[in-house]
Amino acid sequence: MRPELKRRVKTKGPDRTMAGAPATGREADKPGSEKYQRILDAAVEVIAERGYFSSPVSAIAKRAGVADGTIYLYFKSKDDVLRTAIDETFNKFHRQVEEEFKTLKGPREQLEYIAQVHLESHAVNRNMAILMQTEVRQSARFIAEFSHHHLVKYIQVVREVVRRGQQEGIFRRDVSDGVVAHCMFGAIDELLSSAVFTGRVYDAKATAAQVMDVLLNGITAGSRE
Repeated sequence: MRPELKRRVKTKGPDRTMAGAPATGREADKPGSEKYQRILDAAVEVIAERGYFSSPVSAIAKRAGVADGTIYLYFKSKDDVLRTAIDETFNKFHRQVEEEFKTLKGPREQLEYIAQVHLESHAVNRNMAILMQTEVRQSARFIAEFSHHHLVKYIQVVREVVRRGQQEGIFRRDVSDGVVAHCMFGAIDELLSSAVFTGRVYDAKATAAQVMDVLLNGITAGSRE
């Protein structure tokens, strides 16, 4: 764990402020509504600014411009709001990649595109990037949920591209597609951490190309194919 993050580590369990409160009412049937999105956006902003345990539901409601009780119409707890915000962010990421893959067929180009979209996430939604690099990492439960859902899917997509590249003779067959996928995620994730903690700005497309160049060709002079 990064030293600068230790100050927020807590052993406190899941937030129970609204745990078990079922979503009710007509608005609960409209998860895509403008108010629903305002609550999600407000939650990400507030938690990124104040930290998860210092962000009561009342603060999220105030930022969203709704009454505290309105959040009950959509979510069961603060945990549920955060989980939904993360789910929607990564579902959008995967949809974007799937759509681009309809026309982008080369394994190398596909890997570069995944890396580029991953890096662009900091510029697209800086608050979510902060939240993912700080708050989520303080909770073993959220890390486990993220790993079992979104990280598994990310790794699987990369592995499939690598395997296809191996079958086509583009990539070496004597390397593990799983190792390549984890190395790729780890490299991009570390760059995002740098962007969050130092304010460094990356050219997503150029940096993604460089990361993949290092990953696929190494750094030894004369090793490029």
